[in-house]
Amino acid sequence: MTQFAVSSWSLHNLLQAGLPLVELPQQLKAQEIFLLELCHFHLPRTEATYLQTFRQALKDNNVNLSSLLIDTGDIASLDEVKRTNDIQEIKKWIDVAATLGAERVSIVAGNQTPTPEVVKRSSQQLGELTTYAKSKNVKASTENWQKTSLDADVLLELLNNNPELGLCADIGNAEQTNDKYATLKKLLPRATSVHFKAHYENGGIEQNDLQTCMRLINEAKFSGVITMIYESKQNEWDGVVQLRNAVMRFLAV
Repeated sequence: MTQFAVSSWSLHNLLQAGLPLVELPQQLKAQEIFLLELCHFHLPRTEATYLQTFRQALKDNNVNLSSLLIDTGDIASLDEVKRTNDIQEIKKWIDVAATLGAERVSIVAGNQTPTPEVVKRSSQQLGELTTYAKSKNVKASTENWQKTSLDADVLLELLNNNPELGLCADIGNAEQTNDKYATLKKLLPRATSVHFKAHYENGGIEQNDLQTCMRLINEAKFSGVITMIYESKQNEWDGVVQLRNAVMRFLAV
């Protein structure tokens, strides 16, 4: 059964304007959204007491943390020292995710041109990090984002090499390829979650793109988490709810 989440990125401006992160679960509950996808950089602190306070705020409002997006590090870097340091940093964020009770972490596959050597390196590191996350009772995913994994065929190779690795199919990032819809058609059957971003015109959601993306999601028989990514920095909750309602109209039951 498909579930809806909101990304903290959709509420970035509210958080930057002073909304305490610990108050965000209450706002989600008010909008009847009970899954949060949290960008790692939105955590103001990572000491144990703060993490437990935030985890309790999630629990008090019946909000689950579907994923912690670890948007840092280059696990495919040619620089061994940098790569090693980045992997250790990612492991620290996996520890944070475990403390928060997150179901998943999302790990960037790398920011290098995907040569065979780079793909092999990325695959090995994704495997190591997936195993580490599993040891913390957290699932790992990656995404079609940054140089190494934008191409659908490369990303599918990484997934095939790591069967326990999940996939977040990002609709907006697919636009960075030569054919957005062909990319999504390849990725969506493997997706464990979707980042849904819409086009807008005249103050509303552009329907042709919305319907095409929803058709591909339905054809893939997707039944994971759809995370609303609303990128305008005003009227954020109105935009998130509008996007969720638009997606729901075309979602196959």
